[in-house]
Amino acid sequence: MQKNTKDSFRTDREIMQDIGNSISVIMDRLNSGDTVSKDDLLPELQRAKEQIHIVTTASINYQIVVDHLDENVMITDSDQTILYVNPSFEHSFNISRHELIGSPLSSLVASGRYFTNPIVSEVIRDKRRIMRLAFLPNNERPSIAVGFPIFDAEGKILYVVSTDRSLSSFSDLRDHFNSFVSSLRSIHQMGSAVKVYDSAKMIAGEDPMIGSSPQMKQIQYLVEKVSDTDAPVLITGESGTGKELVANAIYNSSKRKNKPFIKVNCSSIPATLIESELFGYEKGAFSGASTSGKKGLFEAANEGTILLDEIGDMPLEAQAKLLRVLQNNEVTRVGGTRPIKLNIRVIASTNSDLKAKIQEGTFRKDLYYRLHIIPISIPPLRERQDDIALLCDHFIRMFSEQYHRSFSMTDENLELLTSYSWPGNIRELRNIMEYLVVCCSDFPYVDNSLLKGILDIEEDPEDLSPVSVSDTNETAGELTLGEAVAKCERDLLKSTMQKVSSMKEASLLLGVDTSTISRKLKQYGLTIKGEEA
Repeated sequence: MQKNTKDSFRTDREIMQDIGNSISVIMDRLNSGDTVSKDDLLPELQRAKEQIHIVTTASINYQIVVDHLDENVMITDSDQTILYVNPSFEHSFNISRHELIGSPLSSLVASGRYFTNPIVSEVIRDKRRIMRLAFLPNNERPSIAVGFPIFDAEGKILYVVSTDRSLSSFSDLRDHFNSFVSSLRSIHQMGSAVKVYDSAKMIAGEDPMIGSSPQMKQIQYLVEKVSDTDAPVLITGESGTGKELVANAIYNSSKRKNKPFIKVNCSSIPATLIESELFGYEKGAFSGASTSGKKGLFEAANEGTILLDEIGDMPLEAQAKLLRVLQNNEVTRVGGTRPIKLNIRVIASTNSDLKAKIQEGTFRKDLYYRLHIIPISIPPLRERQDDIALLCDHFIRMFSEQYHRSFSMTDENLELLTSYSWPGNIRELRNIMEYLVVCCSDFPYVDNSLLKGILDIEEDPEDLSPVSVSDTNETAGELTLGEAVAKCERDLLKSTMQKVSSMKEASLLLGVDTSTISRKLKQYGLTIKGEEA
């Protein structure tokens, strides 16, 4: 007899109540004094038989399900006596369940075939669900271990269920995190070349500028002072520091906040199309052009604000035309001769070293000074550690509300996050918090070993401090300050170049742009490992 779908959602207690009801009906009829035939009792007897079958087959099915799980599963009682392990557990630890069942967990640990830090004792001690990394003796490969208690009616622990799944390396956690972030980007359609906001669509859901550090207070002061002017603003900072958020704050505080706000990612538009996209074109301006011509993004932003993100990647030809737009407050479409007057606020942003690009000949000096009227430099997150706790709290609250889940950080978590260098800055922190809320909300807290795996670090927080001059092995007086700093810089670059395979990797690791890396390598006569000098 097959268990029907409806019964699969009922508890054993409910089914046993049905059995009891059927037996009560039979007993009532037998005790009534009336003549009772077999046919009268048969329906209730058959019903009781069916319910008993459901209970017995359900118990067997639960065993079958657990036996076929890929994760290693172990069940102990509150005294840490092993009651059950599944076949995956037997295979992973090369031990049969017959050797284990009825024996204390401590004997398995002492044999050297199980984790040196089993999660069961922590679950019993804390009486709650726990997730963290676990390690086998003399084995650097970690496993994700999860343990949770099962309580009786009086709140005492009956059983502890622990599961674990092996990781091939710490990078598995990072790979899972990166896959998660990639999925989010495709869902949210991040990275588009042009975003348009107008008076009917205020910027909702954008992250505000969070921070109480001296650096952020200075930026907030600057934003307040410059918002109501029309002067160009140049926002600089590493990738992920929040340049767009500063631009949003300027726009939202300005007299143009009810007018269009168009954001353009200059690096996302092909060089052959950027002029026609920014400045528009007349009909027949080039092969494939619309027969009616097209308004450019500057015209679309007229009376409002335009953000030119990644301005350092704009081609030189387009830079020359942009300079004329800024100087004359007018634009001429590609293929056209008639200038079109503009009333527009220009904000530019970049993670590039524009002065280095000027030296390289890839950015116009006159355009730089035209944009540099009001410069705002955003420090990397590692230089504003006081803001990390505030940012974590903000993102956790935001994503908890978005996904209807809850998550909280421990002091140990915050200590680790504060000591981390954050090469991806606020964007990386935001992604980490979203991952934790979505994937770890079932757990009261996340162990630091898991966080290290996600962050792709294995060092203790003490090992994450910046390089100090004392590490140069030179005593005071043997080197001038400039020489000591140069030596530290060269040693750090040399060490980094041994770990990376490209300029971009080095840029992310050290938190500076590629042009700075290139210039420093030439200065110290260094090359990336595997590249020829």
